[in-house]
Amino acid sequence: MSQNEVMAGSPVLLTKLTRECDAWQALLNVLSQEEQALVDGEADLLPKLNGLKMAQLQTLNTLVRTRHDDLIAAGLTADYTGMSAWLAQQNQPEHIAPWEKLQTMELQAQAMNQRIGTLIELRLNSTRQALNVLVQAAKSQGGMYDQAGCAVTSNKGKPLTAA
Repeated sequence: MSQNEVMAGSPVLLTKLTRECDAWQALLNVLSQEEQALVDGEADLLPKLNGLKMAQLQTLNTLVRTRHDDLIAAGLTADYTGMSAWLAQQNQPEHIAPWEKLQTMELQAQAMNQRIGTLIELRLNSTRQALNVLVQAAKSQGGMYDQAGCAVTSNKGKPLTAA
């Protein structure tokens, strides 16, 4: 039985599309939590969420790669055009809705990831500004510390060799 014949079966294709939609939804859930943590200033949650996000991305990568391999085996391109052509060849209207949902979730994930990037950049800029203020204050008061945490005095006076 050819790959196209295996994938042409409605239950197989619908199951694969459903699994991929579920994986996208799980990623959207994690991205939503990450975005909320950034909005709320809960940076301690980010490492845990990053681990969850990476696991979801690995799952999605596997599912998408399988779909791409199926499309190539069917003699189509491994992209949206190839998938749409394949669905048209299968003449299975019930598969169009999950495919469209999958595309919508991908766009939502991209938009959410962009917002998260903007929030991270805002946090980084705020942190940089706070550090600049602290460094300037420390320089003006001579309260600098070296890497070992020892106080370093500023060189405001004349050098010892000056007369």
